[in-house]
Amino acid sequence: MRRAFLLAFLGLALAQATYTVAPGDTLYSIARRYGTTVEELMRLNGLESFLLQPGQVLKLPSGERTHVVAPGDTLFSLARRYGTTVEALMRLNGLSSPEIKVGQVLRLPEGSEAPKDPEGKEAPPAPEPEALDPESPLLRAVLRYLGVPYKYGANSPLALDCSAFVAQVYAELGVALPRTTKEQYQAFPPVEAPRPGDLVFFSFGGKEVDHVGIYLGRGVFAHASSYGSRVVIESLEAPFYRKVYRGARRVMASPEPPPAPSATP
Repeated sequence: MRRAFLLAFLGLALAQATYTVAPGDTLYSIARRYGTTVEELMRLNGLESFLLQPGQVLKLPSGERTHVVAPGDTLFSLARRYGTTVEALMRLNGLSSPEIKVGQVLRLPEGSEAPKDPEGKEAPPAPEPEALDPESPLLRAVLRYLGVPYKYGANSPLALDCSAFVAQVYAELGVALPRTTKEQYQAFPPVEAPRPGDLVFFSFGGKEVDHVGIYLGRGVFAHASSYGSRVVIESLEAPFYRKVYRGARRVMASPEPPPAPSATP
């Protein structure tokens, strides 16, 4: 009897470690439901694309971890350190803003794991590069758009595409950007290493750039994601994005037009 109960319990545990794809499911919707990331699901299941088929069985990460906020920690640095996203951390911990306090205990998405050194010990966090001030107008504008639905060709507060998201954020800062990804790529000078506020470009379909986001510092960027179907913050260092990354461009406010020449008498 006890053996049968144990087998039934183990069977239930195994069933909870997988998910059967239903019609309409996306990797993003499944990641949100189970508190993980698209990158983790792809890694765990050996996926090379975002396409799913109804009836497909996916492995789910297991085991919840927590992190006690230390001096200097930010949601951006923690998202990068644990291989997740700012949005996932905010949702999982019921946060309405990216501000966190020293000593605060944060839940981490299932399957998240801090990097380890060769001896198997948890490695200390690497020095963090420049990041946006949490109070910066750019970051505040980006956060207002988190979760807005993605729709190709859309450009409104109710739905937008990647280049419209970038243009609307910068419009709130008084900077006019071209409408399309290609035009934005051509409008500004390239930079070797992105800084917060730079535009980051990708090529999902070939050689031409066809996707754009805003770099926020510390290895993360915001973009209107077609596969996620909404505006999200993700890691620029995720293998998928590194593979299709095509460089960064620095947004510069348009110079004042020169004064019109005075008419000669």
